[in-house]
Amino acid sequence: MKELLFGVVGNMGPEADILFQDIVFKEEVAHGAMKDQDHMGMVVIKNPDIPDRSEAINEGGEDPVPEMLESVKFLEKNKVNFAVMTCNTAHYFRKRLQEQTDVYLLDMLKATTEQIHSDNPAAIVGILCTNGTYNSGIYDDYLTMANLPFIKPSLEIQERYVHSAIYGAKTGEKSSCGQDIREPFGIKSGEFASNAKLLIKAIETLEVQGVDTVILGCTELPLVRSILENHFSSIDFIDPMEAVASKVVQVYELAKSLYFSGEARDFCEKINIGDIHSIEDIAHYIVYRQNKNRVLAEA
Repeated sequence: MKELLFGVVGNMGPEADILFQDIVFKEEVAHGAMKDQDHMGMVVIKNPDIPDRSEAINEGGEDPVPEMLESVKFLEKNKVNFAVMTCNTAHYFRKRLQEQTDVYLLDMLKATTEQIHSDNPAAIVGILCTNGTYNSGIYDDYLTMANLPFIKPSLEIQERYVHSAIYGAKTGEKSSCGQDIREPFGIKSGEFASNAKLLIKAIETLEVQGVDTVILGCTELPLVRSILENHFSSIDFIDPMEAVASKVVQVYELAKSLYFSGEARDFCEKINIGDIHSIEDIAHYIVYRQNKNRVLAEA
């Protein structure tokens, strides 16, 4: 087993986990992985008991943090030192989780906005996401910090053409907890073509406002990316999973180089999670944590 392990807090949504692992694989190959032994050690925890993040934000649904923390603690017990939550909406709860674990949670939203700014600092950004991400304003904050102008669909367009494409349209009924019951025909249910048509209507309203870059800010949306790209040749579609996968491989390769450099294996000064601001800081933290694990194991 590899000494350095990367983790994925998965099952938010399940099919996107598969896509993310494929993205990471291709990124590793692009960085020179040629055979089985060249790839990262990866632990994926799929916890189907994590409550819906969007319902928790919008409708007073069950708090997902305790079950998300169960997943992260599983990674911690298995000596994983850094991980990713592939769910955009889950990042609304990232700070609360990070305060309760030594596993460093890479910030997918930060990676996304940094990539956009690097590729096109003059981009006008549109955001497609769940109602939870929409209402929480978490992407708004990151884009503002990156000095990137952005446009979100109107509330009506967001519900009719975006959230309904992901989850299915409202039935008009509510659960005993007061949450909207939806038709099981969203992208989450495997219905792609018809829901891509809904998303196209939403994107058209953004395009006429000058949007040239669209964040696919829900892990299900990249599943219909090719359909959207065929319809909008002048828009760049950004998959946050691709953005963070690039960071993952960079961090892993740097940490591996540092850990196996000899002197760093035996010494790497303590770094606190709150002091992490760069890829170098994350790699340094991983090596510090792994050295600590190794000393404990040898004691």
